[in-house]
Amino acid sequence: MRSKIIFSIIAVILLVSVLSVVYYKTNYKILDEAISESNVPIDEIFHTTDYKGYTIIFYGNDDTLSVGLIEKTPLGYRWGFGAGSKMFNEDNQILTRMFSNLQPREIKADDELVSLTFGVIYEDAIEKIKIKYKDQSIADATIIETNKGRIWYCFSSTPVNYDPDVTRIYKNGTEILGWY
Repeated sequence: MRSKIIFSIIAVILLVSVLSVVYYKTNYKILDEAISESNVPIDEIFHTTDYKGYTIIFYGNDDTLSVGLIEKTPLGYRWGFGAGSKMFNEDNQILTRMFSNLQPREIKADDELVSLTFGVIYEDAIEKIKIKYKDQSIADATIIETNKGRIWYCFSSTPVNYDPDVTRIYKNGTEILGWY
């Protein structure tokens, strides 16, 4: 009887140890470690922000702009999902856009996706960008200066699978509707 108890305790300890090692291999103590161990090619991180309890990073590799989601776990951080690829060197563009529905590892419904539109601003005279998603109020996009150019993003409370309406506001006060 005593040997069965000892065997059971050893088996539980061994199982917990194996699960901890496996879990730790995908969870890192600090954000920078989760990014560097993600196996995602990243030359530069342009911006990070918190949204819906996740850390959203805007990063580059060569001349591309991408976005990624990092989850906070009880043991630290883990790379969730990344998407993107808007180029910093596209010709004849005013502003580019890409939508993404970043998916955390454990979600129960589409409203738990982290949905956004983002891109690169080429026209220096653009001062603000306003985005209108279906069935949502007009929202100001966030504009970030980077060493490769200005980038912008705007979150949506629902999944995005279309180009939202945009208003470009120029430094002289002119407002122009549309992407082109």
